[in-house]
Amino acid sequence: MTDASAGLLTAGTLDRFSAKTRDKLLESSLILFNERGFGSVTTASIAQHSGVLEGSLWYHFRTKKDILVAHLDLLQQVFESANTSADSVQEDAIIAGIFASYNVIWDFRYILRDDFASLLESDEPALHTAKMVNDFLDTWTEGRIQHAHQHGLLELDPNDMEDISEIILVIGRYWLDFSKKKYPEANNHALRIQGLRHVFTVLGPYLSSSAAALIEARLAPTAHQTFS
Repeated sequence: MTDASAGLLTAGTLDRFSAKTRDKLLESSLILFNERGFGSVTTASIAQHSGVLEGSLWYHFRTKKDILVAHLDLLQQVFESANTSADSVQEDAIIAGIFASYNVIWDFRYILRDDFASLLESDEPALHTAKMVNDFLDTWTEGRIQHAHQHGLLELDPNDMEDISEIILVIGRYWLDFSKKKYPEANNHALRIQGLRHVFTVLGPYLSSSAAALIEARLAPTAHQTFS
């Protein structure tokens, strides 16, 4: 099973990697950091997963911190690409952007999940960048809710926006890790779909009927997936 079919990484992220050694290392380390945590993964395991010698890793990245910096840059590129239509006024484009953005978040979830303050020195530029990215995604979530509200997809009291955005942001940060323990037989692709269902369950009471229909149509092909 490929990384794409298993849902380990989505196509938008996988397309950023080539067959070159540096890209192999970035792809493998991203998967391993997501699965095991940044602090628990060794450079030896990254090299082994990549199918290259550890010396080749040192040639491209002096430390794991350098890999984190490369991932942070890549996350920003992929997220920007997924949000090319972020300011659209069309319902289907807004919904497609939310789907795409959550998949990006799950592709790079260790960056949102891991406690880098305990893993890096306080003056490390990488720590500052990781915090900046996390702060941006916090703001982005509430901004997308406001945008959907302004264009009629959501009928939501502005006073509730912060609470709703916090709930769906928690799903983005932690759903895949929680669900993999609860549903160990399900692959990541199915769990991503289930996570999106949870996001829209939270938003469901506030969705317009047309937006709800568009969302259900996007989720319908996997409606047969069961979890036990």
